[in-house]
Amino acid sequence: MPPAVPVQTPPLTVRLSKLVLSIQFLWFVGHVTTALYYILYSRSSPTGGKNYSKAYYGTLLSYGIILYKSHGRPEFSRTYLQRILMDENTQYLFLSLIWVTSKPIFVTLIPFTTFSFFHTLNYTRTQLLPALFPPTSPSGHITTRLSPTLQSLVQNYQVPALSRVAFAEVWIIFPILIFSILTGNASIFTPVLYAQFLRFRYFVSPVTQAAFASLAVQCDRLAANERTPALAKKVYEKIREWVVNFGNAGQQQAAPAEPPAQ
Repeated sequence: MPPAVPVQTPPLTVRLSKLVLSIQFLWFVGHVTTALYYILYSRSSPTGGKNYSKAYYGTLLSYGIILYKSHGRPEFSRTYLQRILMDENTQYLFLSLIWVTSKPIFVTLIPFTTFSFFHTLNYTRTQLLPALFPPTSPSGHITTRLSPTLQSLVQNYQVPALSRVAFAEVWIIFPILIFSILTGNASIFTPVLYAQFLRFRYFVSPVTQAAFASLAVQCDRLAANERTPALAKKVYEKIREWVVNFGNAGQQQAAPAEPPAQ
């Protein structure tokens, strides 16, 4: 029986060229940019918007690429428009455009940075490490040792982190937007646009539904408290009624736009 032919590992330049020239690498660069400039912005002056904007440039790049990979080149057709609007990545892309064109609000970066962190870990494990340290090369032990660690981080922390992101989107970001109107840091239209985003998220995300349910329970409990003024109770009831009607209207509009199962 002839001896096994050893597997030839391509040179590093060939491996890196193949990696860097792929569109997925640009997607990775977008996520790294978001995470990096989030860190820089968090360590700089809150009024310095350059790092804030650069973080969102990363999100625009990464979400733009994933939409291109999922739906192809833009088409001027009703079917394409319905399909892409029902993609949650489109909603996050639109939201990024809102934030990058508005005054910096730090907490809005938290969801995007969380997504970028885990995407970066996954890409590093599945693409970057094998390209730099192929398992068949003398340095392959680096990939063999680091890959399980990165995979464990994702498996153990991604789901809890995404759940906290959903709660932050409902419990923290929206109230801060309302307050930002009073301080002049947000347009009066910004909470309206963000409410549209939350409505979409509610229909497609169980964790967002759980966040709204938890918020409703807490608010109902406060409204039922004997110490709560009658005027505050009436205002809350009106707001609650408006939120329910707002959500129901969105559900009726979204139903016909659902794409057929494939």
